[in-house]
Amino acid sequence: MDMQAAIQELQETAIVMSGIEARQAAVVKNRGEWPEQHEKIMRRVELALAEATDKLNALIAHRR
Repeated sequence: MDMQAAIQELQETAIVMSGIEARQAAVVKNRGEWPEQHEKIMRRVELALAEATDKLNALIAHRR
């Protein structure tokens, strides 16, 4: 392998590594945000379940 080919291969490797690092940084950022998003979703689910329970209890009480 001549010097020019070795330099070209190193440059291509650096480009690929840069792309991998950028994608990895995005994954790490997304993982950091996930717990907060999960917590918000769970609060909405709990609220919806509480509302549904209240409505069911009201229907049950009305039928008695």
